[in-house]
Amino acid sequence: MMHLSAAMTNATEASLIGHLLRQDGQEDLCFATWQPSSGSRRMTALLGGAILPKQGERVVHGNASFQPNYVLRAAQEAAVAGKGLAFLHSHPGGSGYQILNNTDKAAEARIANIARELTGLPLVGLTLAGDRSWSARVWDGVGRAVHPRFCQSVRVVGDTFSVTFNDWLVPPPEVSETQIRTVHTWGDELQAKIARLRIAVAGVGSVGMPIAEILARMGVQCVEVFDFDTVELINIDRLHGAGRLDAFLKRSKTHVAERLLKQGSSAINPQHELHELSVCEPSGLERLLDCDIIFSCVDKPWPRHVLNTIAYADLIPVVEGGLRAFQNSDGSFRNAYWSSTVVRPGRPCLRCLGQYDPGFVQVERDGSLDDPTYIAALPTNSDVQSRENVAALSVSVTAALMQQFLSYVTHPSGFGDPGPLRYNARDHKVKKHAVAACRQGCSYNESTACGDDRLNPSAQHTAAENARLARRKASIKVRVIRIVDDVLGNLRDRLEIRRT
Repeated sequence: MMHLSAAMTNATEASLIGHLLRQDGQEDLCFATWQPSSGSRRMTALLGGAILPKQGERVVHGNASFQPNYVLRAAQEAAVAGKGLAFLHSHPGGSGYQILNNTDKAAEARIANIARELTGLPLVGLTLAGDRSWSARVWDGVGRAVHPRFCQSVRVVGDTFSVTFNDWLVPPPEVSETQIRTVHTWGDELQAKIARLRIAVAGVGSVGMPIAEILARMGVQCVEVFDFDTVELINIDRLHGAGRLDAFLKRSKTHVAERLLKQGSSAINPQHELHELSVCEPSGLERLLDCDIIFSCVDKPWPRHVLNTIAYADLIPVVEGGLRAFQNSDGSFRNAYWSSTVVRPGRPCLRCLGQYDPGFVQVERDGSLDDPTYIAALPTNSDVQSRENVAALSVSVTAALMQQFLSYVTHPSGFGDPGPLRYNARDHKVKKHAVAACRQGCSYNESTACGDDRLNPSAQHTAAENARLARRKASIKVRVIRIVDDVLGNLRDRLEIRRT
């Protein structure tokens, strides 16, 4: 059975809070639209525009009640827009995740059948507590069999990342003795939220591998790693945790990541997941949609396009960075720049920031970026030709991405996402990126919270399939070598015995 969650932008939340949390302290209600975002194991209800009551459509009397014409108008508006209907009400005196009392349950049950009949989607109910905590449920079934299924969490994506967990479905993890210093830094409550986030690391190369390990050492219970690539000898100078034996045995990078996660996890019950998948493949995309936050540690245009898409369409913030180094004409080191940003509604997307050339997305799809002849014909200053991810520089990118993540989820002293940053290695300076917002008409920004209605950025990824096939063949070869070595070793032992 699919897990459930809900999410909204901070702009949507602000409009809802402005109506639901009244100055007179009374309860209130309203409707909104929602669209599904369907992952491999989780469906997220993405909240859209509020449908506020008109005069005479609801009555506030300490509690609040709605008139039938308000329900019908809201359901019809949602249906015309091709979206589902959400019903929201407030508990100003409450705090934390709210359960349904009998009155609220009966009210939502009456709406649920109308919502499904008119929109084709189930009713989503949400409750806002006085401390701005959200709770949510999705109404399954029809007729008298209609019943609520509660969401595991409700996320708000904005200048800061906030989440309310359903402690009954996702209990706060026990703090282990290995987490004492971590918890001391930001407290038990924040640690309980960070530990329950499902965080994806897309690409475990020189930047992503240490990020995955750091997250595990912080106590994050579920780190999901995505990488289809194989450890090569040329990776050893920059791939944290990998050795020559990994390259000789043609092990996957996820194999190395799994080893580091097992050794370094401070969580009492870690549930990390390793995927030898490209995020560009349909199965990789589906699993990404189960996550709350994604670290983008990829360096090609197609996966960046995929992550750029879901950051807006599915309200899953992406922590992203890049690196460029430059040499003088005599080959000496001139300078390096690296950048970091959180890709989300309200911030410029990767395309508008110039982090990838959209013209190369289709080129990568058709396999040309894996063709050495095609690559060799590109200009030497092309992003595709760049090879600067050496350990001494990539460690700075890792640190920059972790700083963005921590600012976003811990919002120290009330400050959250600092915006896109650019670092200068020569001058030791950091500046705000010149691009502060997406260009007008940006297709990514305009797809905000559309969920499953997004244009599908995934497809068959031949390079990923070939890498997995090559590892299977190499694995067979290694097993044969081991068998032959064992046989020869036994023969040598027998000969030694006969000689003696």
